[in-house]
Amino acid sequence: ESFRGIQLRYLMSNIFYNYKGLPAFHLANEKELFDALELSIQNHKKTINMVLNSKRASWDSVVGKIENADNIVSKAWAPLRHLNSVTQNKKLRVKHEKALKLLTNYYGNISLSSALYKIYKKLYEENKGKYSTVKNKVLENIIRDFELSGVHLAGKQKANFLKAKEKLSLLEAKFENNVVDSSAMWSKSFKDSKPLKGMSAIDLQLCMDRAKLTKTKGYVINLEQPCYNAVMTNAESRSLRKEMYKAFSSRASKHFPVANNYCNEDVIEEILLLRHQISKTLGFNNYAEYSIETKMVKSCDEVLSFLESIRLKAHAKAKLEIKELENFAKKELKIKKLEPWDLAFVSEKYKKEFYGVDQDELKKYFPVENVISGMFSLVKKLYGLKIYPVKTKKVWHKDVKLYEIYDQGNNLRGKFYLDLYARPGKRSGAWMDECAQRKKAGNSIQCPVAFMTCNSPPPTADKPALFTHYDVETLFHEFGHGLHHMLTKVDFASISGISGVEWDAVELPSQFMENWCWEKEVLDTFAFHYETGEKIPTQLFNKLIKTKNFNTGLFNIRQIEFALFDFKLHMLEKSKNSIVTQKILDSVRKKTSFMKIPKYNKFQNSFGHIFAGGYAAGYYSYKWAEVLSADAYKSFKSGRKINYHVGKKFMRSILEKGGSKPAEELFRDFKGRSPSVSALIKSLGL
Repeated sequence: ESFRGIQLRYLMSNIFYNYKGLPAFHLANEKELFDALELSIQNHKKTINMVLNSKRASWDSVVGKIENADNIVSKAWAPLRHLNSVTQNKKLRVKHEKALKLLTNYYGNISLSSALYKIYKKLYEENKGKYSTVKNKVLENIIRDFELSGVHLAGKQKANFLKAKEKLSLLEAKFENNVVDSSAMWSKSFKDSKPLKGMSAIDLQLCMDRAKLTKTKGYVINLEQPCYNAVMTNAESRSLRKEMYKAFSSRASKHFPVANNYCNEDVIEEILLLRHQISKTLGFNNYAEYSIETKMVKSCDEVLSFLESIRLKAHAKAKLEIKELENFAKKELKIKKLEPWDLAFVSEKYKKEFYGVDQDELKKYFPVENVISGMFSLVKKLYGLKIYPVKTKKVWHKDVKLYEIYDQGNNLRGKFYLDLYARPGKRSGAWMDECAQRKKAGNSIQCPVAFMTCNSPPPTADKPALFTHYDVETLFHEFGHGLHHMLTKVDFASISGISGVEWDAVELPSQFMENWCWEKEVLDTFAFHYETGEKIPTQLFNKLIKTKNFNTGLFNIRQIEFALFDFKLHMLEKSKNSIVTQKILDSVRKKTSFMKIPKYNKFQNSFGHIFAGGYAAGYYSYKWAEVLSADAYKSFKSGRKINYHVGKKFMRSILEKGGSKPAEELFRDFKGRSPSVSALIKSLGL
């Protein structure tokens, strides 16, 4: 064994995964994180050379060997990638950028290896009649991905293609960094709470806690999601709401109130140009065409037609809703003209007036520990799973918790980290990411491990962390993704868990989980008042249910706006000098917006889903997968009981299968037919 091999084995076994197959986050520093990745790529290169020079090709000698090498790279990359999203560390960011270059360039070269492609293709063609459908699916995906990655390219075209992919990955990382950095620049302090009138005692305490962190007297507000939502929903000062709206909506732009160098305008145009060039090089008319090659939909027209059908229904409802809010604002709140910074505030007042639902009162029934316990209780009833906390200090932040999942036979099915609370330097939003994938390793199975991240309000000095009902939905959503990743029974990493699942179907398990947040039977297991222990009253629950489809037209038209903007943007012929983003957004808003949007609103400059995440030309997936989830959830509704038998079928048909079969086939295995859009239209109240 070479010195580098020994070094890699030491880093991987003694530093990164030395604690029951988990990274030792308390030990690893940015240098060792990068070193492990670099060594794992060298190990991968050695493996590829062995495969290329081998005289005999078999499943184990080709697919098995390369998958094992991929797994080592993946496990080295996961902690570095994750820490860069959840901690503010300039040195780590430098190593992360260096790692991105290394990975993109290396795997870009692998995907262009015609010699390796031919080995896989020959293996498939000679054995597809002998291999299982799962093995065939692995090889079919690999061959397809080679072809979608430009394996046919040569010479200068190949070199330019690699440069474009490397530059694109760096620009996407820069986009995300700019959003985080510009967001961190804005805050506002107050000596007393008068300017924050209308905000709850809990939210005011959080403002005081922020002030203490920055060694400021009084109260501090910033652009972290919980704080922004609290101000926009409850602060009576219209000027303060407008000021905060301007700061939030102009992040990473030239209009941001604090002078900075974090503008994403040019970054977006460069990203779009590179994506267009990449797709044209591969023989597609545009990036949208390229994107849907690995999705459920069959054409760009199908996406646009689907979005337009929902837009028409949502638009009619939204028109009535905005009129109702305008009248209420004039009559009850003396707001003559409803502006974007009034919408959340007026909506909240309307809900209190006509539904009797006060979000600040409601969240007193959702202390975080209770919500987590209730969620675990639900999956036990649905799937027979037991979840236990694991005591550990080997985490990246004191608030992070670790858990293990066991099935009825006491088999370990997965492990996951929960990182729930917003803090400075942490990427906004909520997401699930892979730490380790399930795969067969000799006679043993590598346990899948997930990261689940939210940005909810943290506990205060005298109160536990309390969730809004939306926070509850968000946690259930990410846990649905986590279950999909962890419950898989597929033994090949490339199609286990969420891997290999069509992107427009990957939201099915997450959106499915959200439905349970509206069931009294489920809420009765965890919705207890944090002070009195009183169960959520039936009267309050009934009021909550009435709000389920409150402003559903406005909410859905906003989602359609995002999806249409994304898809139409990626259907464009993009040239070097054309500036297209704002034009496309403005044209979409003509069909989706009911208010005049200020010119300083540069929402697109912080739209990380499509410019820094995996949703480019794929944001429509949220709505597409809602069709699947709404239809699947109908199967559980007989008698309004949590149905264990249906739950087991859902687990075996969907959650355990990963990407081993096309998503529509898996859905038919569960439901007995193809999905129907009618269930979604009904559930959305449209």
